[in-house]
Amino acid sequence: MNLIPLTAVIITLNEEKKIATCLKSLLWADEILVVDANSTDRTRAICLDPAEPWASKVVFLQRAWPGFKDQRNFTLSQAKHDWILSIDADEECSPELALRIQALLNQRSGPDKAAYKVRRQEFFLGKLILHGMWNPSYQDRFFNRIGVKYVNEVHEYPLFPQVPGELHEPLFHRADLSVERYVDKLNKYTSIEAKDRFTQGQRTNLFRLSMAFPAHFLKSLFYYGAYKDGIHGVVISLLEGASRVVRQIKIWQLMQRNRNL
Repeated sequence: MNLIPLTAVIITLNEEKKIATCLKSLLWADEILVVDANSTDRTRAICLDPAEPWASKVVFLQRAWPGFKDQRNFTLSQAKHDWILSIDADEECSPELALRIQALLNQRSGPDKAAYKVRRQEFFLGKLILHGMWNPSYQDRFFNRIGVKYVNEVHEYPLFPQVPGELHEPLFHRADLSVERYVDKLNKYTSIEAKDRFTQGQRTNLFRLSMAFPAHFLKSLFYYGAYKDGIHGVVISLLEGASRVVRQIKIWQLMQRNRNL
């Protein structure tokens, strides 16, 4: 038990291949809250397996998927404790990060800040990515939930009442990210992002359509140094450039549809 208790929160949907590794890395937490969007695989059975070491820690809830923002806010409302570590099913809390968070929670005065960004280390096709736009990546993951809510439908994030600190010990993101899976995510997320930006008043034009890919590709490759990761960095830069131009095209598509109404 930590002097100041913590709930680790996870949202899931068909995560049977990854959830066990995630749960195993959280055995030090006082509560592990899993909010599942009605998975059809073995996610529920794995989380609730009485033979597993996390059995006494896991609280498993099922709720239809309303979107990232609403599901995250629901997890905050259901957590037993105010201090939260938000982690995804394809992530793993490193032993170093676990010890660092526990040290903060076991200070009699409590953590120095009300919220912290955590350094996430990314992998692509099995390779640890050390440069480019994916690194360093600091995520809003460890915080006191009082006064906090998530905003944005894609790349959702919690709004903190004060500037967060930073924890440099890693959170490993070991997603099985193949090119095919990246393209699937690209298609899904660019549709949501384009709709959000269009609703907020953003529009595109021929210049933005033409320059979105080369500008973002070159920025990723050279400004952010993705070339230092070799061919993996070049491929990531190409994919990131593609995502930006697809988003611009989808905004243009919404402009055409709106014009024809």
